[in-house]
Amino acid sequence: FPSILAGVFAYASVVLVTGTYSAPAGGIALSIQMLPIVMLTAEEAMKSVPRKMREAAYGMGATQSQVIWHVILPTALPSMLTGVMLAIARAAGETAPLLFTALNSNYWIIQDGQPALMEPTASLAVLIYNFSGVPFKKQLELAWAAALMLVLLVLTVNLCGRTLADSQKQH
Repeated sequence: FPSILAGVFAYASVVLVTGTYSAPAGGIALSIQMLPIVMLTAEEAMKSVPRKMREAAYGMGATQSQVIWHVILPTALPSMLTGVMLAIARAAGETAPLLFTALNSNYWIIQDGQPALMEPTASLAVLIYNFSGVPFKKQLELAWAAALMLVLLVLTVNLCGRTLADSQKQH
């Protein structure tokens, strides 16, 4: 679903309630955005466990909870983790939910030696959005550098997900 809806929902349910833009609000918005991907992947992964494996476990006297914990979940786990990694990669590039919830800061705020999580926070996606529309060369260079970092992050997460999926197929 559209990422802006996740941002508006998190804004209404977290930012308005707490009265501040914050990293946890941004995290909630991104988790709302990730949830459908993770749920669908988990459902498909569990459906893909061969019926014969389940029936064999039941035939050996396993209870339903034993079949779930010792047969279905271990078999489906690599595919489920792949779905989680793909959802994380998608969330890494989202800007709209963060504009509504975490706002933006050009600085990582530290208070008393700890990150100030209940303050507006920095994110690569919003930095790219903000710096790409300005006429200054240095900000444009920073936007390109941030875009490269984001692409490398997404590429790394996707490669890890693919490696995990390939290892699951070999078993």
